[in-house]
Formats: sequence, C-alpha cells, structure tokens
Amino acid sequence: MKKSIFTIILVLAMLSSQSAVAGVVSWTDWTSATVGTPGSAAGSIGSIGVTYGGEVVFAQTGTGINYWTEGSPAPYTGNAVVSNAPTPAEMIALSTRYSPNTLTFSQVVTNPIMAIVSQGQSGLPVTYDFDTPFIVLSEGMGYWGDGSYILGAGDVLTGSELHAVIQFIGPVSSISWSNNPNEYWHGFTVGLTSVPEPGTLFLLGLGMVGISGLKRKFTN
Repeated sequence: MKKSIFTIILVLAMLSSQSAVAGVVSWTDWTSATVGTPGSAAGSIGSIGVTYGGEVVFAQTGTGINYWTEGSPAPYTGNAVVSNAPTPAEMIALSTRYSPNTLTFSQVVTNPIMAIVSQGQSGLPVTYDFDTPFIVLSEGMGYWGDGSYILGAGDVLTGSELHAVIQFIGPVSSISWSNNPNEYWHGFTVGLTSVPEPGTLFLLGLGMVGISGLKRKFTN
C-alpha cells in the first residue's frame, strides 16, 4: 500500500493527542491455536474477540518461556504509549514465508498495538508487509538482543533481530501482512490501550477533517 500525505497527517494528529504518560495496554489472552501453514489461533482482549489465520510454527497460550523480557533500552515500554510489556508466555510464532497472515477483531478497534519479538536476525532480515499504516513506538533490548529495523516504501517493516512495539493507525476490524523470507523464528501478540479521552477523540476528529479537506484539494 502506497503511503500518502493523508496517512502522514493522520499519524501526526494521533501523536499530538497522546498523553505524556504511558497507558496500560490490554494484551490478547490467547486461548487456543492450531499449528500449520496455514494455522490459526483465537483469544480475547476483554470482551473483544481476536482471531488469527496464517502461519503458526508454535504458539504460547499462557505457559512456557517469557520471551517478552526487556533490557535497556526497553523495546516494549520505552515510549509514551505503552506502560506494560506483553503478558508472559502469550505469543504466536512465525517461521515460513507466508501470505496473508490476518488478525480479525470481533468489533472495530482503534489504534491497536502489535508487539514483536526477534523479527529477523543479523544477516537475515525479515520483512512484514502490512495492509494497514503503522508507526514504530519503540525498539530495544529484548530476549534475543537489540536489533535494528528499516521502514520500506508503503507499510513495510524489515527487522534484523528486532524487538519492538508498533501501533496501527485509525479504526480497523482486521490487519493482514506477509512475512518474507523463511527464518526460524519470530513472534507477535496484539493489544489495545484504554478508550481515548474525549479530548483525544476531538483531536483525532480534527485530523480526519483535515485529511478530508486535503483529499478534496489534491483530487480536484
């Protein structure tokens, strides 16, 4: 998906509306998973159902190693949005080049957050090509080290041992992406912040109005 000036303005509107104090994120409680290519998984964020369809090399549904540990700089809480790292041993892991991987929410959600562990490795970067605009909130020292990332044209994130959190922009009901190439292994989970304050919604609304006006200007 090609980025546009409208997406950039929406990102700026969202950033300007965020509180200076990080908020608590409700992370997905993954309750079931089927390994495969494709595989599937299901869970919930409070009353919101979350389903996933795509490659699953393994999944954690509450037991096992906590891969969401943080060093310094903190990859998941080192930003002004997220105050709590993902729930220990709650994760979906990928390995094989695959498309599409799709997260679906039972209702429209706003600005969901994805935590990523070990995307790629030194000398073998892995690319996620999303269908939804996003921003990188923070990255740093995770379970497998402190890697790096590159943002590509469109909604593309390439990581080399990347541990990070990203935030998708706007209201969404589903998010799809491809991962490439094969690399064993990298994982993710997804979460939501609390409901925005009225002032946040007002500023986000102004951003949408501005986007609408610019769209008319640039398309006339």
